[in-house]
Order: sequence, then C-alpha cells, then structure tokens
Amino acid sequence: MSASKQGPSTAPKPKKRGHLPWLRDAFKQHEQRGDGKISVAHLGDCLRVMGTNPTESLVQQHMRQLQAAGLQRISFEEVLAIYTSLGKDSGVLDGKQSQKKAAEYISSLRLLDVQGTGYLPAARLRRVLTKCSECLSEEEMDELLKDRVNDQGLVNYVDLVHAIMNG
Repeated sequence: MSASKQGPSTAPKPKKRGHLPWLRDAFKQHEQRGDGKISVAHLGDCLRVMGTNPTESLVQQHMRQLQAAGLQRISFEEVLAIYTSLGKDSGVLDGKQSQKKAAEYISSLRLLDVQGTGYLPAARLRRVLTKCSECLSEEEMDELLKDRVNDQGLVNYVDLVHAIMNG
C-alpha cells in the first residue's frame, strides 16, 4: 500500500516476487574475484543481464563518473543504485510503449523502402545499422540477420522489428 502513496516508479518492475535475489544472481554472473564486486568495465553487460537496455553512451557516462571517483570495481548496491536510477532510460517498455516504439522503427525503415514492398536489401540494412550513432557491430548484425534474409537478399523489416521488440 505504501508504494501507491509514493507514486509510480519509473524503474523496471519485477515480473514476479523475489526480484531482488534475481538481480543479485544477474550481478554475480559478472563477479569474478569473489569480492562481491564487478569491474566497472562490466557495468553495461551487467545492467543488460538485469533486464535493462541503456544506450552505450549512458553506460559510458556512468563508467566515467565511477572512474572519476577512483572506482575500478563496484558492489551490487552501487550497481543497483544505477539500475534504479535508469528509470525511463532503462529500455524496459510496457506493452503499449513497445507497440508505439515498434511502429516508430517500422515507419523509419519504411522511408528506405522506396518501392513500398515491406522488404529492404540486407546489404542496405547492414550499412545503415552499422554506421549509425549507436551502431551495431558486424557480429551483432550477422546475428540479427541470421535466418531473416530471403533468396533475393531481402529482409522483411516489419517482421524484423517485431522479432527484435519481442525478444
């Protein structure tokens, strides 16, 4: 009941009871020395395993702040504070937000589809997604396009967006 008095939180919500132990287990996947801490360099990966999807620039900003404070390794509590602070920037979307985001992505890709077929050449899609500001690596692009390119070298971008958004 007290949570309703505090107002809604924008932090990612647990899907089931026991979310904190689950987050701690995700953190422990990155703990390598047994000291209860992870390297600052693993912050982004750890946050993503925890279910968020912060941009690389946001992760880098947090890493710079931690390193400026002289920290090279951080505890679960410090990671949890960052996880909670992500709020709306966490990348966790509810169903309605996810549908809206998918529609925005499809709309953007439709601009590249000059023939209006619903398909884009895989090579063009690769070029666009590996050259943008938050670009994908060649390996990520290979994984993304795996089993999605038809015999003509085309990708159904609507199906691609929905596959990405639905995990």
